[in-house]
Amino acid sequence: MKCGLPNPKKIHMKNNFLKFFIAASAIVVTVVSCEKADLSTTETITPKDQAFVRIALYSPNTPAVMIKANDVKLNGGTTSGNGGVFPATVGFPDYAAVAPNSTFKLSLPNTGTQNDSVVLFNSKLDISAGKFYSLTLADTGVNRTAFAIEDQFLPQRDSFLSVRLINAMVGSTLHLIRVDSTSASDFVRDTIARNIPYKGTSGFIQVRTFTTRSFIRMRIATTDGRAVGTPQIPPQQLATGSRRSITYYASGFANGTAAPFTPTLSAHVTNQ
Repeated sequence: MKCGLPNPKKIHMKNNFLKFFIAASAIVVTVVSCEKADLSTTETITPKDQAFVRIALYSPNTPAVMIKANDVKLNGGTTSGNGGVFPATVGFPDYAAVAPNSTFKLSLPNTGTQNDSVVLFNSKLDISAGKFYSLTLADTGVNRTAFAIEDQFLPQRDSFLSVRLINAMVGSTLHLIRVDSTSASDFVRDTIARNIPYKGTSGFIQVRTFTTRSFIRMRIATTDGRAVGTPQIPPQQLATGSRRSITYYASGFANGTAAPFTPTLSAHVTNQ
């Protein structure tokens, strides 16, 4: 074995190789990091030739139904005709993609099939490609009606919740009220939307979620001052600033006195 000082030329070559390896590795890491950042910030791709719908069925005494668009079944089994929502994941902003200006059908199936036995509702709705809509069914029997409201979202803001009311309550004009309280004797009551007609909407309204009392309830009242329906409390994760957009539905009949016709305020449905 030979002993002695290391060869300076070999040390220099090793150092150069090490520097090149580190530099090359840094470039690879940078490229990969950039690719990951691009992927993580890319928006969800949606088909440009489709319209997107969330369907809420609020027709008292209507049984569970199949939902079809241009005779293509949308829901997996059946959906309640009075209080049913499709897509059913109300805590997430899920929509169904359908052809523009689709004809929507609600029907009872032949047992064990997807064939129509009794058609309860059948109507073409004016919806456009690339837009998001809330489709709502209201009223009963031969008066069943469906209407589409475009979901026109507001820019999201920290510490604000976008709240909307859709009025599917027959014979009513409604106010949307926010009550912020710690107790029955310590509260602030704001009317955040007024005179919402039947088959109309308040549109999305940004409501501050961090408040002095921090117990928020939503409720509805008729234009003559009668509070109707059960107050609804936004889930805590929404009431502390998650920047969501949600919808409440008023349903039933303004002068209804017995279930299922009693005026009702739904739980929230997430739109964004």
